[in-house]
Amino acid sequence: MILWRVSAFADLSGLGGLLASGRWHRSGRPIVYLAETPSGAMLEVLVHLEIDPEDIPDNLRLLRVDIPDHASVQTLDALPAGWEENAHGTRDMGDSWLRKSNTLLLRVPSAIMPHTHNVLLNPAHPQASLVKVTVETLQLDKRLLKGL
Repeated sequence: MILWRVSAFADLSGLGGLLASGRWHRSGRPIVYLAETPSGAMLEVLVHLEIDPEDIPDNLRLLRVDIPDHASVQTLDALPAGWEENAHGTRDMGDSWLRKSNTLLLRVPSAIMPHTHNVLLNPAHPQASLVKVTVETLQLDKRLLKGL
């Protein structure tokens, strides 16, 4: 399985999860948010930026994350209505998954784009050592945000 991340950091330590809460976890827990496509990974970054296209940081890289086919995955599909607006509920689900550490990956719906998913990686899971990262140059077309 190939997953993607846009980040200034080329590692999957989950340090960001220790420092700040996200949709699927509370701060203090290492976690890595990944996407199923490079464009999905970019959307996850852009939704948090409030800058002009020419000011997008130039240190962002595209990380290709190779997950072994036998890696353990749990999928969350049946979520309560309004889950996108209830960070408390999604954080409870993610924190529970991290605490149990039964699977390397948790596949969750994207709150940004319907019919797509993100994948959370637990860097503390024993299978995390099998994950390989390749850093690629992020080539973002400046027209992407023009006129927004």
